[in-house]
Amino acid sequence: MNKGKTGILLIILGNILYLAYTFFCGNEVTPFSEFSSGLLLGLSIGINLTGIILLVLYISKNEKNKWLYIKVRR
Repeated sequence: MNKGKTGILLIILGNILYLAYTFFCGNEVTPFSEFSSGLLLGLSIGINLTGIILLVLYISKNEKNKWLYIKVRR
């Protein structure tokens, strides 16, 4: 259950970072603003992918356990 909650929270955090990227990084003037926009975009993509991977692992583990429970019950 912990991986599922963590995955959902990471996906939400990644989406919030992407919203911050679109809101704050409209026009890059200085090298620092370009760096910060790239950092925000990279973090949002990385955190989203990590959350998706955790959710896939959680769902696949639960499906596997579900099928084992059905086989044992029969």
